[in-house]
Amino acid sequence: MSFDLYFYKRKDSQQTEEQIAEYLTNNLVHNISEYPKQWVYENPDTGVYFLFEWNEPEEEQESIEIFDNFPEYEALNFSFSINFFRPRFFGHEVFPIIEKFIKDLDLYVLNAQDETDPDNPRKFAVGCLQEQWIRHNDRLTLDQFIDLNFEYLPLEKSDYLWEFQFHRDDFQNSLTEDLFVSGFFVLKSKEDEQLYTACVWPNHISIILPPVDFLIVKKEYKKLFKKVEEIGLVPYDTVLNEFGDDFEDYTYRVPGLKVFRNTGSDKIKKKFNALKLVKTVSEFGSGVRFDGFVNIRP
Repeated sequence: MSFDLYFYKRKDSQQTEEQIAEYLTNNLVHNISEYPKQWVYENPDTGVYFLFEWNEPEEEQESIEIFDNFPEYEALNFSFSINFFRPRFFGHEVFPIIEKFIKDLDLYVLNAQDETDPDNPRKFAVGCLQEQWIRHNDRLTLDQFIDLNFEYLPLEKSDYLWEFQFHRDDFQNSLTEDLFVSGFFVLKSKEDEQLYTACVWPNHISIILPPVDFLIVKKEYKKLFKKVEEIGLVPYDTVLNEFGDDFEDYTYRVPGLKVFRNTGSDKIKKKFNALKLVKTVSEFGSGVRFDGFVNIRP
């Protein structure tokens, strides 16, 4: 199921379909489609995706009456689609892009999901389409939650994950220090079947961490002249307690970050390698994609 929009212009407008296509080709980031009449946005950092399509003009009379029978507006044969049953942050990322597209090209929108006027192209206030998608998404998710066996992640955790991941690449590239900005994982526990957040901390490197449930710690050390590698989960709070003042607050547009600057001391190395791993990732559970959970449940 999807939330679909169709785009129109006033009949006295000089806007062409080719201009719409050129705009999308030049301006839509994260476009992974190679098909010239399809633009697929897919953000590798957040998992968010949606679709623009340039469709063939309607030929069936019934479809013409629905989509191309307006005295003031002309169909541009472009449509937009975003799936339901997704975390709310899909809307946070997607609809500002759609609103800019509409504003830049002075388009009108036929929105069959609109509660007030689903039968005519019109302009929508800023934030309205996003609110509509969230409202429909939540309602359908609740209706199908048990039948489709959805995974649940609380809204606060989910929105924080998205905000951090959305800015992570720019954040990493803006740093003047040699610090690694660790990204999010979502894990489903075999024990309680709940979802948990995690980040990787490899070999006590200098790192910036968001608040998560677990750190996936990677240790490398020598034992009896052999190189030993261990990878497993350690609760985030346990790490902060063990390292105490070695982690400091880091101020950025995303709140709650901690920074660890490795001085290379033997003390740090010993403390890191002494961390007790709770379980390996495979023992704990399995990874969940960022489009694989929802933020509402019965």
